[in-house]
Amino acid sequence: MDRFHALSRRRMYSPLRFSLTMCLLLLVTLSLACGQQSVVENSSPAVKSYKPPSKLPGALDTAVNDINLPMLTGSPVKFADLVGQKKVVLVNFWATWCGPCRREIPDLVALHKQFKDKGVEIVGLTVEDPQMERDRVQMFAQQFSMDYRIGFSSRDMFFQFNRANGDDPRAPIPQTFIFDKNGKIVDSLRGFRRDFREWAEGAITYALSAS
Repeated sequence: MDRFHALSRRRMYSPLRFSLTMCLLLLVTLSLACGQQSVVENSSPAVKSYKPPSKLPGALDTAVNDINLPMLTGSPVKFADLVGQKKVVLVNFWATWCGPCRREIPDLVALHKQFKDKGVEIVGLTVEDPQMERDRVQMFAQQFSMDYRIGFSSRDMFFQFNRANGDDPRAPIPQTFIFDKNGKIVDSLRGFRRDFREWAEGAITYALSAS
């Protein structure tokens, strides 16, 4: 009788164990599927559609690394201390009198907020004279809530960047450059672009993953 009951219990428990095993497998499968789906959903359309350039317009002269940049707040810094410091850096050349530059500023503020805790720094370098225009730039930065790093580019430095960005004789602003964590330019933009925010988000995300 005891043997009969033992066999009966075994027959009763076997289907139960099978069901439990199948449930666990199903939960694991669903969990993996959800994890994969969330990665895709968290990738914005800008990141999905971004394609890095096959070739950059030109090379940046390494002499820019030794140029001292007056900053709006704090001490002057060498350009080499802004890039290649294990951070992705967006460098934007602009001026307070430049209409297209003004249109980019809200996007730069938003990008700073989006990426500041992810190893990314936004740096705005105005082409205005730090001796003559510092107060004007300071008031402008406060008015437009420019909470990212602001500095002053010399005419010489800007023209070196313009040369690396296709050497447009008009030397237009804004111009934007994305540096990877090792200080290498991965993408650049000359002039105003309506989808600037999407382009920058895609280029920054690419730089983060590529370096």
